Amino acid sequence: MKFSLFHLPTFFPEFHQTEARFYHEMLEQTDLADALGFHGVWFAEHHFFNYGGHIPSVPVLGAAVAQRTKRIRIGSGITLIPLQDPIRVAEEYAMLDQLSSGRLDFGIGRGFQKAEYDAFERDMADSRALFEEAHDIILKAWSNERFSHQGKFRTIVDLRVIPKPLQQLPPIYVACIFTPESFEWSGRMGHNLMVVPYAVPKPEMLIENFRIFREARAAHGISSKPEILAVYHFYCGETAEKAKQEPRDAMIRYLGAAAASNLQPAYSEQYQRYGHLLKGFNAMMDYEGALYPDRVIFGDPDQCVQRIRQLKSLGVTNVALLPNFGGLKHEQIKASLERFAREVMPRC
Repeated sequence: MKFSLFHLPTFFPEFHQTEARFYHEMLEQTDLADALGFHGVWFAEHHFFNYGGHIPSVPVLGAAVAQRTKRIRIGSGITLIPLQDPIRVAEEYAMLDQLSSGRLDFGIGRGFQKAEYDAFERDMADSRALFEEAHDIILKAWSNERFSHQGKFRTIVDLRVIPKPLQQLPPIYVACIFTPESFEWSGRMGHNLMVVPYAVPKPEMLIENFRIFREARAAHGISSKPEILAVYHFYCGETAEKAKQEPRDAMIRYLGAAAASNLQPAYSEQYQRYGHLLKGFNAMMDYEGALYPDRVIFGDPDQCVQRIRQLKSLGVTNVALLPNFGGLKHEQIKASLERFAREVMPRC
């Protein structure tokens, strides 16, 4: 089992004081993960809200990490390719791969926040077409000295995009949550999978979508074993009771911030399963009734080991731990990561 650090942070001035300190602590936690032997670190792109909005540019933060660390892989978890110029994305992420000596993991997705689509003047009804065309352009830019493209949204004629990634092709991960079509497409393309299980109300839904993903790979003759990365809010406490209680208030604040960024639901048939997203965030504020323990990894070392083994049995190959949420104290986050590396990772 691989273990990664995942940053989708929520900024709270009353806890973080300044944005500069917020970034400094995020980078310090990443330095620690590198020293502790974590496989990778992932940064989630979001915009405009305290829920994730302080990482509008993964390549900028990733470049800082590349210069501070030696081994840890650097991932976009995700970059919102429907909202951006795909040529610019290809350039910036290839540059990050070069600066990091080939440590880029390229995570992509459509996103789901109406405010982001509105601000970037994209129609959510076009999200899948925008996503797939951007994906194709980026891969052409990385794989060809020069390329042309004729699509619904872009026309490109004999263009040379530089630099190229240091890796021949960085590993590609596709974020999928609810939509079976996304799991099927990801499998058909031969990409890796990124899932956020806490957002899925029933584990059976996730298991079924894993099946769709694997069957699509097999149907298209893809025999290599995929990486399945699962993101979980995480806290490893000294005791089971401390692990349950110490992150409680921060997790409730985090869910409140997530709900505040999704007051307007996605408006497209492509997002039918997202219609109850706001209701779902509010429901999870019932900490013991809807969230703890099954939709998070909050536990003492023995409980964490048990949860990791459960995930391994489902086919998860990389557990991405999200320890920085809701204004949880920096020192608590570091102690949790150190305890996990010392008492859990060697047993998994």
